[in-house]
Amino acid sequence: MAFDLRRSDTICATATPRGRGAIAIVRVSGPMAFALRDQVFRRRRPGAAPPQMSVRGDVVGADNIVIDDALCTSFPGPRSVTGEDVVELSLHGGTLVQDLVITRLVALGARPAEAGEFTMRAVLNGRMDLSAAEAVEAIVGARTDAALYAAQRALRGGLHTSLTAPREALIDALAELEARLDFPDEPLGDAQRALLADRVKHSAALLHKLMKGARASRRLHDGARVVLWGAPNAGKSTLLNALVGHERALVDAAPGTTRDAIEAHVDVAGVPVVVVDVAGIRAGCDVSGVEARGIERAAAEVSRADVVVVVSAANDVTAPPTPTLVEGTAIIRVRSKIDLDTTDLDTTAVDAGRDGEVALSVHAGTGLDALLKAIADVVAVDDDAPLVQNARQEAALAAAADAAADAAHSLDDGAYDEVVCDDLRRAVRALDGLLGRDLNEDVLDVIFSRFCIGK
Repeated sequence: MAFDLRRSDTICATATPRGRGAIAIVRVSGPMAFALRDQVFRRRRPGAAPPQMSVRGDVVGADNIVIDDALCTSFPGPRSVTGEDVVELSLHGGTLVQDLVITRLVALGARPAEAGEFTMRAVLNGRMDLSAAEAVEAIVGARTDAALYAAQRALRGGLHTSLTAPREALIDALAELEARLDFPDEPLGDAQRALLADRVKHSAALLHKLMKGARASRRLHDGARVVLWGAPNAGKSTLLNALVGHERALVDAAPGTTRDAIEAHVDVAGVPVVVVDVAGIRAGCDVSGVEARGIERAAAEVSRADVVVVVSAANDVTAPPTPTLVEGTAIIRVRSKIDLDTTDLDTTAVDAGRDGEVALSVHAGTGLDALLKAIADVVAVDDDAPLVQNARQEAALAAAADAAADAAHSLDDGAYDEVVCDDLRRAVRALDGLLGRDLNEDVLDVIFSRFCIGK
């Protein structure tokens, strides 16, 4: 992909999904948009149309052959969605009609738009910042109501608003120090240095607070992973089917039915959750072949889980196998099959109500709500949390927070002003990269390659 960062050409694309439908919109943006409109669209009633008003007419091809009956809406720049002159032709939703119109526009001098190029032009023309542009992709890909609402907040500038105060404070501190460097006869006194240090520390704290919520807020977009872990025949597959509301995994009384990782999707507290049922783990046994590969796959799933649900059956007196968790992964312990007759067992070993465990019986319909609440307590995201949507934003936020903290430490340690300035510049550059104030063509390519054509 190679964007025209000068925006000197005019682009066109279908802005609605391909295929048959009631309507299709072909969008044109760029300096030639209105001239192309006048060549391909013929009003039913002659005369100039007011700006931003839809008028009915015919879209015509070569030799004035009518392609379709359409509505044409014009949006003069710079107040359009892209900041350029924009024309939208609302056509009947057949693929042949769309292709004929696009072909005609290209023949007259337009260029087919790249994926995400309309949104990219909005960024380049100052109609939105880069974090808001990424929110467009998050809106399109939202899988739950909460994810959609969070993406809408980001589109309206939620992340930008959260970063405004710390960014301005860091820029003010940088300006103060650079002024002192330009005028060395005006040394920075201890009291003023301490004041600057406090302001930079406050900014670093705000950025680190945002960082703490970054992983959680990303769950709204990327989803969370919940792995069901336990011994064979502990009831994991039955639990998976109960969580998703239908038979996703085969269930049998014989242990070892599940050999591979089986995924299913469920909405928990507004977060899209992937529940993963993995092979049963037999503690203290030598395994080989398919079972060994299943256990390896189970361990790999645990390594990228947000939550591991350790399931042990009420009629199993042995201790459940312990998963190896990475830092930050939550663990929930479940005692399943509590409806079974356990009178012949040591009741202290099978007590379903022991501390820290969720007592559950899928067949009796008890405990499932308690388990969902326990998962929600881990994966739920605050309604007002700014949406950090992807790894790029999270990495930029981490770099800014670390650089701001370095600047605060440098000020406290009495480091040279040049050293502090370097730390502050790194922090501001990271924030500018996050928001798109310092645009990089390679970064744009990566971001907008995820978009669809016409967006």
